[in-house]
Amino acid sequence: MSNHSDNSAAVHELAALYALNALDAEETKRFEDHLRAGCDVCAIEIRTFQGVATGIAASVATPPQPQLKERLMSRVARTPRTPGLAYNEAGLLIARSQEIAWKSLAPGISYKALCRDKARNSDTMLIRMEPGARLPSHRHSQVEELFLLSGDLHVEDQVMYAGDYCCADIGSIHDRSYTDGGCLFLLMASPDNEILV
Repeated sequence: MSNHSDNSAAVHELAALYALNALDAEETKRFEDHLRAGCDVCAIEIRTFQGVATGIAASVATPPQPQLKERLMSRVARTPRTPGLAYNEAGLLIARSQEIAWKSLAPGISYKALCRDKARNSDTMLIRMEPGARLPSHRHSQVEELFLLSGDLHVEDQVMYAGDYCCADIGSIHDRSYTDGGCLFLLMASPDNEILV
């Protein structure tokens, strides 16, 4: 038997362990490379092994006792949830902006705070500007990013429209920013930006 056949046989033996997610990173890569090369035998074996593993898991799974499920659901229902915060666990945050109240930022300008990134000293907000509103002139203490969702926004004599993006470097200045017809945008900016007179 050739070395190629010996190597193939050794790789074929990994199918069951692969189906159970029991291979280390190097073995997983080797086996997946083998599958990509087009081994129908291993592909069929994996489907078979995965089917068996799923069947075994289903055969031993038991539903929770009704009293336990009832206590758990009752506890979940009593757990207070911050309006606008749908999920905030294990480094993942989901904000429901429709539940967050608009707050005044400046005349004709309101915002909804979505997220505060303490590590980068940055806030992510929705900003709504009424027709004719002007943003106060300011110097950026961190990189600022703006994505226009709707309307028009004039930034330094350039007109932005829905879908346009603006990135401002540290130390740069937004001097003339205003809207003619009103706008809505997503803003990631430092709370330490310096307002200029």
